Amino acid sequence: MRKLVSAKAFALVWGPIAAVTAAHYLTGEHLHFLHDIFRRLYYLPIILAAFQFGLPGALSAAVVVVVAYLPHAFTSMATMDPAHGSEKILEMILYMVVGIVTGALVERERRQRERAERIAVDLSAAIEDRRAMEQEVVRAGRLSALGELTAGLAHEIRNPLASLKGTAQILGDEIPETSPRRRMLDLHLREIDRLEAILSRFLAFARPQGLELGDVDLVEVVDDVLLLASAHARRAGVDLDRAPVDGPPAVVRGDKEKLVQVVLNLVLNAIQALEGRGRTDGRVTVALERTARSRRSFHGIVVTDNGPGVPEGLRDQIFNPFFSTRADGAGLGLSISARIVEEHSGLIEVGDADGGGACFRVLLQD
Repeated sequence: MRKLVSAKAFALVWGPIAAVTAAHYLTGEHLHFLHDIFRRLYYLPIILAAFQFGLPGALSAAVVVVVAYLPHAFTSMATMDPAHGSEKILEMILYMVVGIVTGALVERERRQRERAERIAVDLSAAIEDRRAMEQEVVRAGRLSALGELTAGLAHEIRNPLASLKGTAQILGDEIPETSPRRRMLDLHLREIDRLEAILSRFLAFARPQGLELGDVDLVEVVDDVLLLASAHARRAGVDLDRAPVDGPPAVVRGDKEKLVQVVLNLVLNAIQALEGRGRTDGRVTVALERTARSRRSFHGIVVTDNGPGVPEGLRDQIFNPFFSTRADGAGLGLSISARIVEEHSGLIEVGDADGGGACFRVLLQD
């Protein structure tokens, strides 16, 4: 109703009605043809009111026109209007009919337009979902193929590696602790142990364990991650904190240990992105949120930092196995994280944080 008393309403509706009414009352009775014109001019502000303000505006304008025209039609001023009394009554009925019909048609058109806009938004969201699903399918295919290849290679390498370690340990019994060659043997054994650790990571990627599902409180997941990563953050000179949590508990169905692994990997990556850059304001924040994607509701764990961020051209690659931007990186952390989130029927996204830096979202269904 406030729209009907705006400047726009006065210019398009009430001003013209007042002008036509004034012309009616001020025009002499000898100018009958002008009164015929003025009666018809009343239709214009009624129609304009319908287009601008819908059915309420059109009805309001029609009622005001009838009230304004009534004294001119049936009081002592009626002699100024040449129309017969029945014609005047019909004219006022038509004012109301035109207001109702025009207003109803405009309201119908608006509803159809809003429906079309909603369909367009839903269609756009569906297209985005389909694109995301296609990317997930492609990534899942890569993970499956590389997983099988990795498992085969790890198996073939592990057996001779075990033999090498065994023979090195036997040689260790023959070399005294004080011998200069002992240092070379110890280095040899350490490198074998390192290769075994790398193989174990490859096998963890190639043969993921099944999920142990239960009700998981995401606040507890975040608290565990902050506890595990706090020492690393202090050594790197990075502030690590959690955003305040409001609202009801964020509980999902999932494997708590696997979810801790995912978020911990994201937090450690964020700390490493800030580490060694000579900054004193490095900051990593973990937050919980509720969000929606294509009419599906998700609980989100959001990890943000104020580092250099992830370049646009790399965002489609960082979840690929063995892709890493660090010289000493194996490139499996984000791939394993993406697989775990996928096993939870969730989504993992990367974007820009507010004010700069990277923002990773782990989205899990209620």
